[in-house]
Amino acid sequence: MRKIVFILVLAVSYCFSVEAQNQGDEFEIDNGKFRITSVQPAEVALVKVKSNVSSSSVIFTTAEYNGKTYTITSLKSGAFGGYSNSNTKFTFNRLHRFESEAFSDVTCYSIDLTQSLFTELPKSAFYKCHCSRISLPNTIMKIPEKAFQWSDVSSLSLPRITRIEGAAFYGCKSISSIDLSNVTYIGDAAFYDCSELSSIDLSHVEYIGGSAFEGCGKLKDITLPQCLVTVKENAFEDCFLSSLSLCNTVQIFKPGPDIMASDGTVTMNIVEWDNKNVLADFTSLSQAITYEYDNAKIAGEYTLPDNLTNLGEGALYHCTDITAITMPAGLKQIGAKALAKCTKLSAIRCNAAIAPVVADANAFSEVDKNSVTVTIPDNAESYYSYIHTTGWKDFTNFAVSLQTIKVAAIIDLNHTAGSAPSQAVRDIIADYTTRINAATDKATVETLTQAGIEAIRAQITIDRGLIKAGGFYYLLDDEHHAAIVTYGGFEADGYATAEYTGSINVPESVKYDNVTYNVTAIGAHAFQNCNGLTAISMPTTVTTIGDSAFYSCKGLKTVLLPTLLSSIGTKSFYACSLITSINCLTLTPCALGTDAFGEVSKSIPVCVPVSGLEAYQQGPWGGFTNFVTNPELDAAKTTAKSAITAALDSDYSISYVVNLALSFCLRIDAATTIEQVNALGVEGRYAVTYSASAYREFFGEMGEECDDCPAVDVTKGTKTVRLYNPEKVKIIKKPAID
Repeated sequence: MRKIVFILVLAVSYCFSVEAQNQGDEFEIDNGKFRITSVQPAEVALVKVKSNVSSSSVIFTTAEYNGKTYTITSLKSGAFGGYSNSNTKFTFNRLHRFESEAFSDVTCYSIDLTQSLFTELPKSAFYKCHCSRISLPNTIMKIPEKAFQWSDVSSLSLPRITRIEGAAFYGCKSISSIDLSNVTYIGDAAFYDCSELSSIDLSHVEYIGGSAFEGCGKLKDITLPQCLVTVKENAFEDCFLSSLSLCNTVQIFKPGPDIMASDGTVTMNIVEWDNKNVLADFTSLSQAITYEYDNAKIAGEYTLPDNLTNLGEGALYHCTDITAITMPAGLKQIGAKALAKCTKLSAIRCNAAIAPVVADANAFSEVDKNSVTVTIPDNAESYYSYIHTTGWKDFTNFAVSLQTIKVAAIIDLNHTAGSAPSQAVRDIIADYTTRINAATDKATVETLTQAGIEAIRAQITIDRGLIKAGGFYYLLDDEHHAAIVTYGGFEADGYATAEYTGSINVPESVKYDNVTYNVTAIGAHAFQNCNGLTAISMPTTVTTIGDSAFYSCKGLKTVLLPTLLSSIGTKSFYACSLITSINCLTLTPCALGTDAFGEVSKSIPVCVPVSGLEAYQQGPWGGFTNFVTNPELDAAKTTAKSAITAALDSDYSISYVVNLALSFCLRIDAATTIEQVNALGVEGRYAVTYSASAYREFFGEMGEECDDCPAVDVTKGTKTVRLYNPEKVKIIKKPAID
């Protein structure tokens, strides 16, 4: 009897071991690959649907494996990626959750989730989903960011949705209508470029984000409800609306004088808008307002109102039948796309003495700049203003007298010369002034003007001793073999042309006419107004930063100040408001000029050496309050430099070897990561050890100096060392590490 019991127990144990499954185990059956997420209760996640599933209707409810039934409760990211069958209908009955992009890049007919149990969609849930019909469960209250971005959904049920986040339906070009009747919040770019969307219900919306419906070209009539509080910039950009109705509670748009009719409505032309699609501050009005506009009705010769000061963004966009436009003397600003695509425009008459500021060069895009006649006040100051203002300067046919063009050309020469030209520059101006005054046509004046400007710039370059090498401008000091980084532009203020961009590393030296110059300073105004500059790193050789060197570099975020820096000039980093961190390698805080970091947040982290922390804190250095240290990095630097110093041994009397060691130590001080420090430490130790050994072998044990010797290669066994005069050594082949 005991034997039988034992056999039964063994049999039961065996059966249990066959059927037992563990959480995390994966298995495949006919329609997909699954992962066990729970043994009790028995639940699995669909990891990947099989691409060969071709049934017209696939229902995911349970999965059978080894005699056990698992409920399919979740989907993994990319579960349907790559599946393609436009006839397949997928149904999910018991889903509790699924990961981001679970339905990304799937092609099918429909996805039915109405019987699922989840309450939230993940971000990018249906990103690039090529499925025309998607049904969500009633438990969903919000559409998250990018949920349907670039998808092909054309029909979607949103029975209880109250909130749609940014870019939720961005680029959904197939969707023509959507039920927003319960939605109160629509985020930025939520329906951007939904080009087929033709009708929407905004009856409960309280907030519409920027560019929410931008590019929805088939939207024509929109009524904004009384409950609406905020509409952000470009909400209806390029919608070509025929009417827009709104109430006085909406915080949109700055109203102008006398725009309301007695009955509380107004019909006014779009050009009187402060800005067509930047809707802001409408709270001063007490009655409901309806704006009606149709740019297609604006045609022929058009005159802007006399009191207009700002022609708003897109004000006359796509008015293809306008042939001429007159602008008032008080016009100060022209917004982006204001006259874009006015393809029949042949004449512009602008009475403003100073060219109105153009927000963007595309204000006149697709307007023929060579054929349009631009009439402006006929005086040199006005003409000079127009031909040097963005947007206006692209036009080639200004209706002004030849004398006006001549005087403006001479102004241009003087402007190029700056405030204190040399005698040589003044001589050039006098010569070209005579030649310009003698010219008999506009083309000759323009040719002479350009030639004169180039001659002045060339002379200024000579006067300044300016060279350009490796993408930087330098002033050279031949006596000390030193170079100062400087500006290369010749704008009105004589400073930088903002050509330095991105993250840049100033080199240690520059070679010119076979002479090497050490870069010792960043000169005054060197990078001024370089808004494209994002980060700057300077070599250990730099000891000073001049006045306004980085003045108003509005894109600059990170700054590395070198080891031997002694001073930073007045307003050197003034108005660099995006700087988020400063790394100071100097043990002793360098001197700061007035407002050296003016308009830079004083709470940003300033990383300093551990041993110099107290000195920075006691300053206080530039008013900064958040000094931080990196003790691990400092310790690594000390170790690396000690190893190099130890490698000198008795060769400390050989000056070029000592200089080599010092050079490596300075490079270690300038390093910003432990990896860089360690690499430099190893390289420096070998360089010092083997260059000293080779030096003794080549010149004798006395350590004879050879300051005038050319570079020589010294070979010893498996290693070759190149000796340079007076200080640089290159290890051509390193020995194996002991």
